[in-house]
Amino acid sequence: MKNKKHRGLVRWFQSQKIWKKILYAFIISAIVPLIVSQVLLVYINMTSMKGKVDELMVNELVQMAERVDLTMEIYINLVWQLSSDSQVIDNIANQLDEDYETDEVAKWEIYDKIRQYDVSANGIECISIVLQDGQSITYDFKNASTVQNIWNEYEDLRETEPYQRAQETSGIAITPTDEYGSRENVQYLFHISKKIYDYNRLEKGSVATLIMSIDGKELDKICTVDYQHDPQQEHNVNFIIDRDGYILAYPDLSYAGEQIQKQESVEEFVQSTGRLEGKNISYNQYEDKKLGWVFYNVYDRAYLLDEVIDGLGLAVGVAIFFTIFAVVMICSMTNSIKSSLQSLMQGIRQVQEGNLDVKVVAGAEDEFAEIAQNFNSMTGKLQDLFDEVTKATQKQKEAEIRALEAQINPHFLYNTLDSINWMAIDKGEYEISKMLRDLGVILRYSVNKSNQVVKMQEEIEWLEKYVSLQQLRFNYSFSFELYAEEEARNVRVHKLLLQPFIENAIDHGFKEIVSGGELRVNLVFSEDKSMLYAIIEDNGKGMTPEDTRKYNDKEYILNGGGPGIGLVNSFTRLYMYYGKEADWNVSSILSVGTVITLKIPVQEN
Repeated sequence: MKNKKHRGLVRWFQSQKIWKKILYAFIISAIVPLIVSQVLLVYINMTSMKGKVDELMVNELVQMAERVDLTMEIYINLVWQLSSDSQVIDNIANQLDEDYETDEVAKWEIYDKIRQYDVSANGIECISIVLQDGQSITYDFKNASTVQNIWNEYEDLRETEPYQRAQETSGIAITPTDEYGSRENVQYLFHISKKIYDYNRLEKGSVATLIMSIDGKELDKICTVDYQHDPQQEHNVNFIIDRDGYILAYPDLSYAGEQIQKQESVEEFVQSTGRLEGKNISYNQYEDKKLGWVFYNVYDRAYLLDEVIDGLGLAVGVAIFFTIFAVVMICSMTNSIKSSLQSLMQGIRQVQEGNLDVKVVAGAEDEFAEIAQNFNSMTGKLQDLFDEVTKATQKQKEAEIRALEAQINPHFLYNTLDSINWMAIDKGEYEISKMLRDLGVILRYSVNKSNQVVKMQEEIEWLEKYVSLQQLRFNYSFSFELYAEEEARNVRVHKLLLQPFIENAIDHGFKEIVSGGELRVNLVFSEDKSMLYAIIEDNGKGMTPEDTRKYNDKEYILNGGGPGIGLVNSFTRLYMYYGKEADWNVSSILSVGTVITLKIPVQEN
């Protein structure tokens, strides 16, 4: 189907006027490549620009991750310091005593120790120490209170997620940002928690758990872009998720603590929050190996590539302008060509009608003017050429008539032989009559159907008559036997294929033999019946070993094989008919005889 369309297009183009062909060729070879190159150039620039934007965004994410790592490192170090403070550990042990006075003193000393971390880092909302028995010591830095804090709604802090996460590890546990407090005083906090061990009593395990609660805005400040100072950045969104897909920081903290579903793409999530909705967006990500957090940057691709898109519009506009200009110029040129061609075509039509006096005038001094001049010169000579051709044709016809008159009609030969045959019959010369009839058959077979393919049976019948005449010629000095498999008689072969080999056997093998000569022909199939073997055997004078080698040398045979037309031409003819599939073999001994085996490919009828 594709090839048909291609051929149809070629035929359509070939049928167009030459000036249209020039116009179409110019558009295809010049205009189209111009437009394609411009579009390709812009595409390459866009791809390059996107790569640079992505590289810039990834670098920004790396810097963001480094700032977050630094901030988190401060908080984690504080947790380690407080959880390993010997004074805190001792007071926790006293807190667990049943002595009320000791218990209260220990509690206030722990409060005092926690208050010392108020200026250690920004964003710490409160620190809680939860004892094994469920007692808790909490100091709220925001309210400067030991009573009012984010955990007031919990009766037992052991039920909180930060506490439970700490129990699952011997190190630091981080709980994702989530909503805490009342509706009137909503806080978005994330927590760092760690079990506290009394290194003098390790056999008892942890004695308490430390929970540091930190304002989620501290992470958000690192991720959020200041739109007032950089309005362009409102077209991108930065956020952080943990290894479980929970949101740690997002421009809208109401989404903190939510989990991005596995089936949900990053683009879908961001647009579901109302950010970059309806935009053609892309994103980059960076995984912080230290914390196991993933940092994302999502941006409006169209906005950042506006300059390139504007460049595309400009390039297309320039390409359109030059296209229109080029089309106008080529149309002006093709109109001139069209006018000159029409003048030439009109002159040619007049010549076709027999007017050899026509003169063509070209409108411009260009190649067409030269063509017109040559055309006018040609028409001036056409009459002379016409006269010469007429005379030559007349002479050729006269020569053909003379040649026909000199030819001998084959029917004249056949009729003459028939007349001689009847004269022989009238005189009782029946043997001569048989020879004449056989000769007539041989002549008809040889002349008619020249070089045609016939059934082997026809070839056999003709060979028998031919050999019969040769036996008479040589005074019956040799006998003849022909055996053919029944199916072999129906094989089609080239006419007179075997005759030259038989003639060679008779002329050269039996030339000096008075009697006792034997000539046998066997026609048999190969086992798979793909080849017909024609075996021609005589007990004549044979060949020399040198001649035998020459006749078996195919390169020697096909290169001409020296003078003469005998076996060389016969083998060559076999090869020309059947190609490389044909083969032969000559076996001969002087004074003993010769065997020639022809291998003839069996061809379909």
